[in-house]
Amino acid sequence: MPSSIRGKPGSKPQRERLRRELQADGCGTRQIVDEMVRRWHFRPRLAWRFAHGLTQDEAAERCNALIGSEGAPLTGKRISEYELWPMGGSRPSPRILALLGRVYAVRPLELTDHLDRKHLAAADIDLLRERGDLDQSEIQGMSSVPSRSDWAGGGSRVATARRTNAAAGNHSGNVEEAVIMSAAQESSDHAGQAETTNVGTATLETLRDDVTRLSRGLVHLDPLPLFQEMVSTRDRIYRILEGHQRPDQTRDLYFLVSVVCCLLADASQMFGHRAAALQQTRSAWAYAEIIGHDSIRAWCRSAQSFYAYRDKRPETAARLAASGQRFAGQNEASKQRLYSMEANALAAVGDKEGALRVFRLADEARERISRPDDFFDEMGGVFTADAAKHLHNTASGMISLGLATEAADAARGAIDLYEQSPESQRDISLEAGARITLATSHLLRSDIDGAKAELRPVFDIPPSLRSEPVQARLREFAQSLRTPALHSASQAVDLREQIDEFHVPSLPGATY
Repeated sequence: MPSSIRGKPGSKPQRERLRRELQADGCGTRQIVDEMVRRWHFRPRLAWRFAHGLTQDEAAERCNALIGSEGAPLTGKRISEYELWPMGGSRPSPRILALLGRVYAVRPLELTDHLDRKHLAAADIDLLRERGDLDQSEIQGMSSVPSRSDWAGGGSRVATARRTNAAAGNHSGNVEEAVIMSAAQESSDHAGQAETTNVGTATLETLRDDVTRLSRGLVHLDPLPLFQEMVSTRDRIYRILEGHQRPDQTRDLYFLVSVVCCLLADASQMFGHRAAALQQTRSAWAYAEIIGHDSIRAWCRSAQSFYAYRDKRPETAARLAASGQRFAGQNEASKQRLYSMEANALAAVGDKEGALRVFRLADEARERISRPDDFFDEMGGVFTADAAKHLHNTASGMISLGLATEAADAARGAIDLYEQSPESQRDISLEAGARITLATSHLLRSDIDGAKAELRPVFDIPPSLRSEPVQARLREFAQSLRTPALHSASQAVDLREQIDEFHVPSLPGATY
């Protein structure tokens, strides 16, 4: 995909490319607006500004040029508030809409949509329908930016009340009542905005179901289409978060987008892009920080530890895993995963005593798991903290320590559990890893025929389901076949050829 159109859907490079293409085809501004709304679901005020290629500050400058005001000018921030409303921001008065209509060369009513009109007063809608524009004298009369209370375009309610009472010679008590009632009305208006939300229960449930399905699918389905669906789901959540929700709904959205970034991290490392995977875990971490979700933070630390381990930085891997324990708290699933990562890293540096001690801690945490977790259990899939995954991790560490018998026992236990599981719950990459570990244990005991038999199911994995970590493990195994005793053996030569032909699909032009 060309770099000029990469990025978030509706990003500036994408908008500018669309504008140039449509203008080259003879399309007018309205057609550009219609295409932006169709393609990226922009609201009207945003779409018309983008169709003219204006920034918020530039739109404000053009408004100020029409007003010719000596008072407070419109700012880009105020334009942003008008564009956000009614999901946040500030309500634009009919006069503001008419002014924007002059700047964008469109009838003011066309700068509103159904959502806007649900929140506008009926009199304001009638006024917008009756009038197509402001004349120049009315524009010149807009001497300053309306205040927050100037929603109707007729001046501050408080100021109006004071002028009216002063003209009528009323007592100051009436003025105070007007001020107090005006403040009450403003509070009511803001509360009404606070109650609005751009996401419903059904949408949140659908998003959660989608994220759960992606997590569970990633362990046994083709990751290429799943990756693109993850990106699409993430971007949909981003668009919703740009609007206004209740705090509990915002928290749910941050939880879901954090989980999706974890999934994107896992998928990225499956294709061998650990730098991108690390960046995804940092994004997931940031969202987890916002909502204080320790299980996600612990998972991110364990994933970062794994990436360092695969990059041959075991000391860093051990440190990252150990640092994640402060987020585990009483969550035994988090403890188990982090202990397993730390123990494998210690095994890689040859700290046998330390590795075996931490593996025992992982076993103890595994035995204490008693309650479900909304992340590890409800999402499932790549996040599942099950016995098979625990045995896989243990087997990997034992083989690094040269403990062939212990590694074989743990690897066989993991394989048995995977073979007894439904296809939808069998983690193809981890099962393959357990088989490679078992094959390595055979090799340590000079049983090349046994090793070859264990690797047969790995070589049979369809190309679309293969992952870079499995390929890397096979290449490590191939190095063990280059010893003087095995180098020329026909079985070893055959295995090396099969490993050389074990290719992993690449991720074509995806946006991370």
